[in-house]
Amino acid sequence: MPVSFAKDIRPLITDTDIKHMSFFCNLGSYDDVKANAADILGRLNGSGGPQMPPKSFGGPWPAANIALFQTWMNEGSQP
Repeated sequence: MPVSFAKDIRPLITDTDIKHMSFFCNLGSYDDVKANAADILGRLNGSGGPQMPPKSFGGPWPAANIALFQTWMNEGSQP
């Protein structure tokens, strides 16, 4: 079964993540996350700037969660 935003990705995003990244996009919104997925992945894995979320806010994500986000992107970013 393909990875979906609603079932697999959205549950990984905390309310704190949404609040702290609201200047960039709404991490609770499928459309916003899909539109910014490459930039988000770069911050999750540290290749596009400082790795997010920072330790002080529960980060970074475990490698398995980052891989799941990458798979979601690779599979076409299903809702």
